[in-house]
Amino acid sequence: MGEINHQGTSRRNFLKLSGMSLLSLPLVMQAKTVRSSQIERNNYWVGTDDNRYCVHRTVDASSVDSGFIRARINGCWRKFTIREAESIFWEWNFGERIRSFEEKIAGTSVPTAGGPHTPMVATCSFLGNRGDTTFKSNLNNKVIGINVVPRKEYIKEVNDQLYARRNGNMTTKLEYLKELHQQDIWRKDVQAGLEYFTTPDFETHTFLNLMENPQATLCFQGCYNIWASFELRTIAHIVDPRNPNLGDDMRELAKFPIILHGFYHQLSSWEYNIPAVIYYIVEEFDNSATLDKPGQRAV
Repeated sequence: MGEINHQGTSRRNFLKLSGMSLLSLPLVMQAKTVRSSQIERNNYWVGTDDNRYCVHRTVDASSVDSGFIRARINGCWRKFTIREAESIFWEWNFGERIRSFEEKIAGTSVPTAGGPHTPMVATCSFLGNRGDTTFKSNLNNKVIGINVVPRKEYIKEVNDQLYARRNGNMTTKLEYLKELHQQDIWRKDVQAGLEYFTTPDFETHTFLNLMENPQATLCFQGCYNIWASFELRTIAHIVDPRNPNLGDDMRELAKFPIILHGFYHQLSSWEYNIPAVIYYIVEEFDNSATLDKPGQRAV
């Protein structure tokens, strides 16, 4: 009888311990996930304490001049063809930008949402979690500021002109921007923005997503023509202008969004210390409500 009780007790203890182990498994897995994510995030930043800059290791932009970009999507490297958005998109884009400049110069502009400068950007990753969400995937959507980009042969001149004019009055600046956007100097395969709030001590969800899974979808809605809507599916390359290993062309490209931002918003003190995001267009969809079948791929 004593032997049977001893065996029964051992069996019960075994089942109890097994149950406790199973119950604690999710916590162990979660801890491993957080720890693994933290290791990845630590590798985003390099350099000295007084000059830390991010390096985007899931994008290879070495073949951009040949019309291709490589990116690690969901853990697998793929090669994408960079494409120009169609003329309808660019006619809408520049048309609304120039009209906005004209209204601001005339003093007749009113605050509005949408337009070519402020699309929504959607990103997603299963890694890079900041630890402040219970969702398994870090699906994120936010409004961003975005700009057209001068072609390589013009970008340094535009950067220098913007910087030289940064202390002028706002009306003169707007007139210069209007004139600039009427010139045929702009790339049709790229958009550029900023990771304005990301630092080594605080990383946005968008930054973390793109570092691990550099796909981004930009969704535009018309400001003046509210029925116009376009979707650009892109490979997003985060480029930090503080990186000493950048070539001259890439550095000018990385500097352009922050120079333009400082120029327009009349920042009194700023340097090239904010990562740029270069969105290379892979696909375009026209989602305009005026179409018979909105959502058809245009490029």
